[in-house]
Formats: sequence, C-alpha cells, structure tokens
Amino acid sequence: MRATPQTDLTIVDVYVLQGDDDLAIQDDLKALYARLREEDSGELDVALLDGHASDQAALTQALNSLSLFSPQRVVVLADALETLKKKEDGEWLLALLKSLSQNTRLALLLPDSQRYVKGEMVWQKIKPNHWLHKCLKESGRTLAWREHPLPSQREMPAWIMNEVLSQGGSFEGRAAAELANLVGNNLFQARQEITKALSYVGEGGTVTREDVRLLCSQSREEDIFEMVDAVGGRNAQRALSLLRRLLEDLPAQYIYTMLARQVRLLIMAREVLEGGGGQNDMAAQAGLNPFVAKKALAQCRHFSMGELESIYHQLDRMDEESKTGVSSLDVAMESLVADISR
Repeated sequence: MRATPQTDLTIVDVYVLQGDDDLAIQDDLKALYARLREEDSGELDVALLDGHASDQAALTQALNSLSLFSPQRVVVLADALETLKKKEDGEWLLALLKSLSQNTRLALLLPDSQRYVKGEMVWQKIKPNHWLHKCLKESGRTLAWREHPLPSQREMPAWIMNEVLSQGGSFEGRAAAELANLVGNNLFQARQEITKALSYVGEGGTVTREDVRLLCSQSREEDIFEMVDAVGGRNAQRALSLLRRLLEDLPAQYIYTMLARQVRLLIMAREVLEGGGGQNDMAAQAGLNPFVAKKALAQCRHFSMGELESIYHQLDRMDEESKTGVSSLDVAMESLVADISR
C-alpha cells in the first residue's frame, strides 16, 4: 500500500505548478525528485527558494551553481510571482532560461485560486494572457505547466475515492461522503484519515461509514454538532440520546470542552450574521474551512444571541461546580441539554 499517488510527471527543463491544491503540488515535486534520482543512482541536489525572501540575484546564483555531490540539480522557487512581479522581469527570466544548464531544472510554484466567471472557472492571478506564458514559450525550454485547483466540497467524495484507489484500498460510497463532510477540502487531513482507515480494516477490507465516524479525528466534533442541532430543533429525545452515546465512549471533560467550543463558535456566527456577514467572514474570523463555517451559520439561526450567551454562562458555571464537587459534569450536561431542548 502506498500513501502517495503516482503522477505522469515527465522530465523537462521547467515546471510550473499553479493552484491552491498544495498536496498535489507537493506530490508533483516528490515525483520529480524520484524520477531524477532513478536516473542518477539516487543523487540529487535540491535548492529551495522563497519568493518573498529571494531576489533575482539569488535565483540566478541558484540556477548557475554547480553541485559537487550530484549531477542533477533542481531549483524550486515558491511564491514565484513575488520574485517575478512585473512584465519587465520577463526579459531577465528569458535570458536566464536560455543559459540554463543541461542538468538543472527549475520549478516555479504559483499559488493561485479559481473563480466562476461567465460560465467557467478561471484563475485569478495567472490567466492565459499572462506574460509568463509567452516568456516560457520563447525560451525554447521544454516545459510542463500543471494546474492544481483545490477540489470543491461537491468534488471531495470523488477525490477521496481516487485517493483510496491510489492507496490500494476500498471505501464504501457512504464512507467517502462521510469523510468529505468531516474534513471539508483539507486534503492533507483527508489523506491521513484514508491511510488510517485502510490500515484499520486491513488488506482486502472495505471502509464503511461507521469506520470513518469511529476513526476520524473530527467525527466526534460532528457528533457534538449534531447534538447541538437537535437542541436547536427542540428535539430533547434526540439530543439526549446523542449526548449519552458520546458519554459512553469519551470522558465527560472532553465532551464538555467540545460542547463549549461549539457554543463559542455559534456566538461568533451569530455576531457575523447580525453584522450582515456571510460564510467567508465566518471562515476568516474563526479560522474554519468554508464548509464548517456555513454549517455554523445555519445552526446559529436556531438560537438568539441571548440564548447562546446564557448557555455559555451555564457551561462556565457547570465547569466550576464540577471542579468544586458540587455536581458531576455528565449529569450537569444532561440537565442542560434537556432544559434547553424543551
């Protein structure tokens, strides 16, 4: 079983890796390193430059330096447009590429995102008419320009199934949908959770929705969210059933911590909502992925700000009373959930 999917990356002089799918970009770089090491018995010299901290002189030096230990050299320039900011920089880059050593490869990393415009998804920074396209074409160097847009929430189940296949495993469709709901489009976490789940079921096993909920680090937070949803819907029976199921599996203090965090998120969501903000504002303010932010905004509509603040004060008092021995957390949480649900 392998954790990193193979790519069809070929060996060329210049690589441009554009997009906001950082996982795919890192996979491309790893595949490139592996291909070059295969050709030269494992020896490879890699120079990593940050466009925010590197100027043209630093890039020139890195490309023209000769390695004493490896016949192959790769220069990776992250955030390349920070070094290559203006159209005038194209003339300098063109001259630099024409003198590029035969055993030196250049990889330009271009963070970018797509937006829906007039019926199609378009890149925001590097469009088809950007001067970089013309510069690289005129250089005469072999080129691989690879676009890696981050998958949308709707595309995540398919991405998960492809990743599962690349790792040599099997997922039920419902398991992929469940994992997508839990991790959003955090691809690094999705890959880790897939690897964990496949290891759990073993070779030849198929991961089910129940396996994902058992193993995924965010599944318990989803249980808390579902419980609070039942509270907001004034479904006391459902809310208490979910709470008791959590108490069977986890320490009361851990559940209390997650519940308090969820209530704090709903207070923030209510503030954003009342201020006229939306999903992006909530995601930025709370550091959430857009999918979770959207769910929090929807859930906070079940509560007034006064209700949420009252619940938070009750949780604070509950914590203090449990520490002084006045009451136990599990009983206090059941009473709170029952009271609010009614």
